[in-house]
Amino acid sequence: MSSRVVFFAPPMVTPLDLIGPLQAFKTASKVVPGVYRIEVCGLSRSVLVAGNLHFANLRPYSPIELGPDDILMVAGFSDEPELSLRRLRTHPRLYEWIRRSWQAGATICSICTGAYLLAEAGILDGLACATHWLDIDDMQQRYPKVTVRRGILFVQAGRIFTSAGISSGIDLAIHVLGLRHGPKIAFEVARLMVIYLRRTGDFEQDSVYLQYRNHLDDLVHRAQSLLIEQLDRPPNLDQLAEQTGSSVRNLSRRFRQNLGLSIGQYLGELRLERARALLQEQGSKVDHVAGACGFSGPRQLRNLYRKRFGRSPRAQSAAPPARI
Repeated sequence: MSSRVVFFAPPMVTPLDLIGPLQAFKTASKVVPGVYRIEVCGLSRSVLVAGNLHFANLRPYSPIELGPDDILMVAGFSDEPELSLRRLRTHPRLYEWIRRSWQAGATICSICTGAYLLAEAGILDGLACATHWLDIDDMQQRYPKVTVRRGILFVQAGRIFTSAGISSGIDLAIHVLGLRHGPKIAFEVARLMVIYLRRTGDFEQDSVYLQYRNHLDDLVHRAQSLLIEQLDRPPNLDQLAEQTGSSVRNLSRRFRQNLGLSIGQYLGELRLERARALLQEQGSKVDHVAGACGFSGPRQLRNLYRKRFGRSPRAQSAAPPARI
């Protein structure tokens, strides 16, 4: 069954706050058909954007009931905060609806000044958040129970995600997709949208599947995908060059230019990442994991794992990676 992604568009919505993340989830539904149903709601059927441009045919927000598998994305407004908040405070049921969605287990996200709405609803009390850099001081003064972070793209506090200015809503949407469906899906969405995958210092380093995808060289992307897909029996350098339609020299040069790693070094990072994930599965065995990741045997896996992570493979936690 598909999950719902519900976007709330406040009066004088900032258009990219809405359209950017919406496009990311729409693209995800192409990569994994039917995974999301997208709805857009507001205080009224139409919301002014700028000039004579309106977003129309919006659903009323109040009848929408969200559950644990659903996502609420609250877009920001382009007016001054005081003006927008004064207007929105005449709709106290909006904040009740946000709280109810949170209490029902939905994932709650805000883009830019949308964080003000989460703060007004009281669900950011005691938590850290992000918003547009111009509004950090104002928001901190208005909501002293909230810690407004500086200099980062987005902040995660359990099931609540807040992002900084405008285009960071796309980064946030792709991050959420990565948490739900894994890094390969997140990368594919970013690639189809022709954007860079960006990281923030607020999180642990991203998976190697994403970490070295921050470039737009399609030849190198194809080579990376081939290595990922055939990790247990990867092609040798000559085969990889042939499969990507390149010479060995050209592929090696462009690989190092874009990643800062050789092809062999990247392959080693992939194997260790995959091994770490497999070892988290209940009942996993080191020799089976070594074979699945293309190592010569369990001894090679143990040696490289201890060198890379400072512990033996068997010391790897059995707990699965966090998902939302």
